[in-house]
Amino acid sequence: MELDRMKAQAGQALAAFLPRLGKYKYALIVLLVGILLLYAGGGARDRPEDSPTPQDGAAQAFDLAAFQAELEEKLGKIAGIGRVELMLSLDETGEAVYASNVREAENGGESGSYESTLSTVSDGSYGEQPVRIKETCPTFRGAVVLCDGAGQSGVRLAVTDAVGAVCGLGADRISVIQMGQD
Repeated sequence: MELDRMKAQAGQALAAFLPRLGKYKYALIVLLVGILLLYAGGGARDRPEDSPTPQDGAAQAFDLAAFQAELEEKLGKIAGIGRVELMLSLDETGEAVYASNVREAENGGESGSYESTLSTVSDGSYGEQPVRIKETCPTFRGAVVLCDGAGQSGVRLAVTDAVGAVCGLGADRISVIQMGQD
C-alpha cells in the first residue's frame, strides 16, 4: 500500500516536471540514455586491450628467413617458373625508435651533463610499455632468384616485377638465373 502511494507520487511529480522542460527534454533524454549505456556497458577499463606488449613487439621483428620462404612460395606459383630458390640481402635492418625524457643532471654546478630515461605509458593493470615514436622497415640491397624457367623472357620479367614490387628493388638489383640440373 505504501509502495503504491510512492509510485503514484513519483508519477505525478514526473508528469508535472516534463512540461517545464520545454525545448530541453530531448537533450535530457539523450543524456540519460547515454548515461544508461555507459553504466550498462561496463566501460573499456573492464576489457583487456589488444595492444601489443613489448614481448609481442619483439615477436613482430622482421624475420628475413620467413620473409624469403613466403616470397619463394609466392614466386613458385608463377606459370612456367618451376623450382625456385631465393636469396635476399639487406642494406639496413628495421629499427624502432622510442621516446625518451632528457633533462640536465644536477651535479652541483657542472653543466653539459644530461640524463635520459625511456618514456613509458601505463596500460592499465598490465604494466607499462615504452612509447614508440617510429618504426622503420628494412631496406633490401639486392635479390638473386634461381629458377627452372629463367630461360623464358616472360618468366624472367614476371619474377623481376614480383620481387621488385615486394622488396622495393629496381630491376638492376634483381638477378634471375637459370637453375642448373641436379
